[in-house]
Amino acid sequence: MKNHTKVIGLTGNIGTGKSTVAWMMGELGVPVLDADEIAHEVIAPHSAAWKAIFERYGRTVMRDDNVIDRAALARIVFQDPIERKFLESVIHPHVKEAIEHRVADYARKGHQFVLVEVPLLFEARWEDEFDAVIVVRSNEEQEIERCKEKFGMTREETMLRLGAQYPLARKVAAADAVIDNDGTIEETRVQVNRLHQEMVKGNFPKK
Repeated sequence: MKNHTKVIGLTGNIGTGKSTVAWMMGELGVPVLDADEIAHEVIAPHSAAWKAIFERYGRTVMRDDNVIDRAALARIVFQDPIERKFLESVIHPHVKEAIEHRVADYARKGHQFVLVEVPLLFEARWEDEFDAVIVVRSNEEQEIERCKEKFGMTREETMLRLGAQYPLARKVAAADAVIDNDGTIEETRVQVNRLHQEMVKGNFPKK
């Protein structure tokens, strides 16, 4: 994905507040791509990825309108590592290709950076695809509460998702920069603004 435009990966575990940081970066003029949104697009009815999913799971993960029921699919893949690896093998190549095309579009327009929010960046081993990686961290109780508020998930469902992801400390250790989202939104914004200033200078210090 690398070119003259710096491509920055943004990740962290579920509920850490990645989307908040992405939104703040967007307000500062940085184009933002969301790998989850792109994943939704690549499993649209009758796409190549949709067909592969249908062949494996049939109607059990389909709504009446042939749209994949992502909640039903998640219940399968987050309880079975083999099924999760299958799904990733189907979706990830399409997502990566779409990201590359969109980054190239922004590069042609002369943008200095593109931020790509990838929840499973390290799990997918995509870290080398980026010029730098930002990790958003928060404590586990906040993650659980955010998942409840944003997704309507129970504590058990959230813990199941967290169990399928690398430990947050491992991601923080591998990051080029870390945003601590334990505090107020104003405190987070100060960190994002400071990091953006460093990005403009070409620096990605660990926090």
